[in-house]
Amino acid sequence: MGKPRMSLGSTGNSDPGRKHHIGFLLLPGFSHYSFSAALEPLRSANILMGREVFTWSLIGYGMRQVSASNGVACLVDYDLENVPGLTDVLVFSGSETDLSHTRPVENWLRFHHRQGGGIRAVSSGVMVLARTGLLDERDCAAHWEDSPRLRENHPRINVTERIFELGERISTCAGGEASAHMMLAYLERILGSDLTLDVATRMVMDRIRDGRDSLNLMPHIRYGTSNKLLLDAIAIMNNHIGEPRKIKDLARDVGASVRQLERQFKAELGATPEKFYRSIRLSLARQLLQYSDHSLTEIALICGFGTTQAMKKHYETLYGRSPRAERCRTVSGKGDLKALTPAPILHEVNAFY
Repeated sequence: MGKPRMSLGSTGNSDPGRKHHIGFLLLPGFSHYSFSAALEPLRSANILMGREVFTWSLIGYGMRQVSASNGVACLVDYDLENVPGLTDVLVFSGSETDLSHTRPVENWLRFHHRQGGGIRAVSSGVMVLARTGLLDERDCAAHWEDSPRLRENHPRINVTERIFELGERISTCAGGEASAHMMLAYLERILGSDLTLDVATRMVMDRIRDGRDSLNLMPHIRYGTSNKLLLDAIAIMNNHIGEPRKIKDLARDVGASVRQLERQFKAELGATPEKFYRSIRLSLARQLLQYSDHSLTEIALICGFGTTQAMKKHYETLYGRSPRAERCRTVSGKGDLKALTPAPILHEVNAFY
């Protein structure tokens, strides 16, 4: 990779001859996919330019190797205590990272920022960066699993529905494929649009997504259907979680009869509109139980169940445990993961509560 540069500085620099040394800060359980997606554009840019404009190091905290969520272990080059000068640091973290133990990481990130360095937080790494205060009063992109607790715990942060938010020195990203698109936008500022397009082409990417793209850009993938009538109905469901619409009113809103709506839901989604609607609300309830401090009574009201007993009945049917047991399991961090009933996240990223 070459020797790291010891200088610090902003990354809003259009000089392609300047070298950039990037630190990938890896915390346990980080997404290997997001990490690889962010790294590969840098490697491809070096290949196309025929020189090492970008070098990188892997950074850990208190351990020589860090395991990703898929079990792959990565050896780190440096610990926080002996990190060389970096132009930027990318922060990766697992969704289950114990944030009560990340204070040294947060202090280091604040120091790096004071020294003029850039910070790009990816996926659940956004949760760590949020605790530094550096995201206050800023737009912030986040993985949809983290959005509820970000809004709950950090009300001064504006959590958007975008796949990434690219700032001059602070950026945030939802993770996954969006990591590559954020890095392409980062490269465009440094190398220009033509060379960045060449990087995307080399990575067999058919287009470069703009940071303004929504996490809900392709709802047909999320719900497994391209049926416009169903997608319109589901959008209404997501916009009326706290006060659920009656199915007859929902059918009228999308221009269908109740019978027609029921027939199409069963044929394409394998559930009645009532059951699917309830699953959306239970999905949000599960997120709030895991990541918020709302009481069970508050969550029942937020998700349109009215009472905790009504929510408990349906929650146990879908997830195989009571809401109280879900909350206790989350707090204790224990439980048999194999015993969980698999269920997709059905509520939209922008479901308001």
